[in-house]
Amino acid sequence: MIIFFILLALFIAIIAKHVFFWRPLDVTRLYANGPLLMGHRGSPKARPENTSLSFNHAVESGLSAVEIDVIATRDGRIVCSHNHDLERETDGFGYVHEMGYDDLRRIDAGIKYLKFSPTPIPLLEEVIDELPGDTFLNIEVKTAKPFGLRTADLLVKLIREKNFQNRVVVSSFHPFVIWRVKFLDKGIPTAYIWSNQLVPKILRKPWFINLVHPDMLNPEAHLVTENLVSYAHRKGMRLNVWTVNNYPAITWLLNIGVDGIISDYPHLMLKAVNSIKEK
Repeated sequence: MIIFFILLALFIAIIAKHVFFWRPLDVTRLYANGPLLMGHRGSPKARPENTSLSFNHAVESGLSAVEIDVIATRDGRIVCSHNHDLERETDGFGYVHEMGYDDLRRIDAGIKYLKFSPTPIPLLEEVIDELPGDTFLNIEVKTAKPFGLRTADLLVKLIREKNFQNRVVVSSFHPFVIWRVKFLDKGIPTAYIWSNQLVPKILRKPWFINLVHPDMLNPEAHLVTENLVSYAHRKGMRLNVWTVNNYPAITWLLNIGVDGIISDYPHLMLKAVNSIKEK
């Protein structure tokens, strides 16, 4: 009986440590120049989303960071795509994760922007090589299944090969992706994408971060309050808000202290930051 209570006390202590006594990585360096302004899928209102054209346009517009969605192909290549199905944004048919990269190379991702057609679906490694070396990458891992961790595994491997741990955060709606990245490499910053839509109810509460242990919290814009900002900062976490596409909202969020903005419109984010600096 004594052994049972000892083991129970030990179990409770481990759980308490996991839930209450964890600290995120210090990512202060990423915000040294002020709020982190990230082009959502690049600059999707001006160029085909999640393409090299889009990412480069965001950087050329004055941003130092971009948000990229990635999916692993059947043959283990990481491509930039928000959707698993090809029909929504390309002239292809089928699912990205069920196709080999050679098949995807022939698909046009620029069908909604005729003057940029054809535009290929890029490999993540190509995007990394093409962007300026100081560009920060918020890479969101998309998963087709709740326990689909293959893209996360391949991404960690690529981050190590390219040696760009200092200019990346791996983000996801899926806690298993966050856990997997931390298991493979504790030095890679992670961000938990928080929404109250299209996710199980247990994932809709901010306290869930105490189980996930991300380094940043990326909430959907309508969920942000001054109390949430304060809560995240007390935990030592940075707060990056998505997807904010109007000037008053961007300005309000920056004024209440959020650390980053993710938007489809680079010029709106830059305008808001410059306006606040001039006051």
